[in-house]
Amino acid sequence: MKLLVTVAFDGDRDAFATDAVGRLAEVVGSGAASQTTLDVRLPDSELEALGSRLMTQQEERAVIALWDTDVDTALSVPLPAGSRLVGAYHVEEVVQKDYDRTWPSGTQSPGFKMIAFLRRRADLTQEAFSQHWREHHGPLAVARQPGFWHYVQNHLVERLSDASPDWDGFGEIHYRTLEDALTRSYDSEEAQQLIWDDVARFLAYDRSPTLTTHEWVITSG
Repeated sequence: MKLLVTVAFDGDRDAFATDAVGRLAEVVGSGAASQTTLDVRLPDSELEALGSRLMTQQEERAVIALWDTDVDTALSVPLPAGSRLVGAYHVEEVVQKDYDRTWPSGTQSPGFKMIAFLRRRADLTQEAFSQHWREHHGPLAVARQPGFWHYVQNHLVERLSDASPDWDGFGEIHYRTLEDALTRSYDSEEAQQLIWDDVARFLAYDRSPTLTTHEWVITSG
């Protein structure tokens, strides 16, 4: 079981990240989860290179993922002072493109990750949205977007609290370098058009913000 927790916090992002990594290491060390990841919004100075849309502020500034855990653990995950849980979700993870993790647990991963908070088109059911995203858009993106280093889809199974915002899924696109994002997001202008035409078939893009983050992976190994 994979559970996602979205988090809001005030104050310094680096202090939040350091504190949160330590707390999540204790969760994994206790056996309450087999692995966690922490994703924290990039500072504006780094986001500027990626365009103004990605600098848009939203309530969620961090995302925590927990594997092989339970709902009570996710809802009570220990958060640093000055932060609070925004939403909690049970998701089905679909890894469209994987990476080999060679860096130590608890250290910042190379590159950066874009986490898309997705809402489906109003005329689609959740099932139809998920099927298109998984079976058509995912393989198309992997085939025509060579800059992706790691691409994961998180399909909503259920919201774990009534207060959780009603996102339909969470996409994770990880780039190993800024150059990959700027020059290798598509293999051609034709591919870019194909991708955006397909996005319009299943996604309410204007209601699907993106949180651009640094990632920390915490494992028991």
